[in-house]
Amino acid sequence: MHMRLKAAAALALLIAGCSETIYYQAGATTASARADEVACGRIALAQAPVAREREIIPGEYVPGPVICDANNNCRRTPGRRLPPRVIVRDVNEELRRLIGRQCMAERGYERVSLPYCSEAVAAQVTPAVTRRMPALTTGRACIIKRGVDSYQIVQLSGG
Repeated sequence: MHMRLKAAAALALLIAGCSETIYYQAGATTASARADEVACGRIALAQAPVAREREIIPGEYVPGPVICDANNNCRRTPGRRLPPRVIVRDVNEELRRLIGRQCMAERGYERVSLPYCSEAVAAQVTPAVTRRMPALTTGRACIIKRGVDSYQIVQLSGG
């Protein structure tokens, strides 16, 4: 069972690493998209501020080992309690994410996932940074990361 979880986690990471999800609006500049995303993030933070909740999970009790002497007289040694686990989570995180997405949708953006361009495609295009989002042909575009916050959208030709 443990191996299945590891395999599923590895597959999820692999799939997540195959595409880039961006806010997209044909004709919008990437600068305006970034500015709108920051503005929507501020709105979301104001409406659903960080609210940390702490949960303490008590540590398990581990019984001590049983020790027997040569006459088979046995006694259990004292056990011990493992340290507690402390989990801190922001209970508004999901709501804040939804408010931000709704705000961007109201401004005309949609979230699209573009696959990363193959090395062959990346080698054929002149390196650039997308400044204005092109009209996308479904399934015929890919993306190349250009630094932390920049990218290049490549329209693929052919069928």
